[in-house]
Amino acid sequence: MNSIFGNIDDLYLFCSVVEQGSLLAASKKLQLPVSTMSRRLSALEQRVGTRLLEKKGRELVATQSGLEAFELLRSGMESIETGFGQMLSETQEVSGNIKLAIPHNFYRAFVGEVVEQFLVDYPKVTLDLVLSQEQVVPQTDRDLLITFDLAQMDDMIARPLFKAHHGFFASPEYLAKVGPINDLKRLTELNWVSVDHVVDISVYEQQDLVDVIQVKPKLIVNDILAVCGAVEKGLGVASLPFRHVHQGMNMVRVLPQYQRSARQAYLVYKQRRYQPKALSLLVERLMSGVEKMQKPQRFTV
Repeated sequence: MNSIFGNIDDLYLFCSVVEQGSLLAASKKLQLPVSTMSRRLSALEQRVGTRLLEKKGRELVATQSGLEAFELLRSGMESIETGFGQMLSETQEVSGNIKLAIPHNFYRAFVGEVVEQFLVDYPKVTLDLVLSQEQVVPQTDRDLLITFDLAQMDDMIARPLFKAHHGFFASPEYLAKVGPINDLKRLTELNWVSVDHVVDISVYEQQDLVDVIQVKPKLIVNDILAVCGAVEKGLGVASLPFRHVHQGMNMVRVLPQYQRSARQAYLVYKQRRYQPKALSLLVERLMSGVEKMQKPQRFTV
């Protein structure tokens, strides 16, 4: 619906910001980029000639005029939302095909349980599951990708899933063979087992970047569990996520004062105003499933 106010969606965005208490909270609820919402809300303010939102700290919240406008609009927006929700529940059945591309260690870690329960709950949904370390850029509005690499993803929605925190590990047998490792220079002289072809590694001490080292992989295998197995067998040293290392494994942490920069994982899909219902539901299930992965991981040398 267009009027002097523009698209009625802009009024809905404005009401959502007031209801949620901030622009950031509203963007998370609506799954819209903050930049998109900010641009549309600024255009709305220009059309009505009134400042509706203002900066408060790092957030964007309602002005007094904005609160007054919200009270006038709220009842109408609630009626539209309720009516639209009823229409969807009556006409949009959860069905269709979804393609999900993820590293298979992610599937074992948390995705498998989420996906299997999702398919039980929605029996008319079919899933094309691709377990691979290779980057599979979403091509349609029914494609999902979990990845650490956002290269060539400029036109996609990328929702942060979790951060993988790394330390350096080797087996006792390998350390006995190569001798003491007392500094980062010595670390670069060793054989490495890597999950990818990245050889330049940023090294931090707590929050401070202290060096960028260059490593020499003896083995590159695109599966983190295979990397762990090779390290346990004494093939070299590796940068490993703490969540994949436990006390029963045949490895010790090397130079525990240092760690690799954390790697951010993302859930990526194509931008579209109205996503297929099956995809939207699976996205929310996966985001919720990540909470199980957020428990602190500890490894004692």
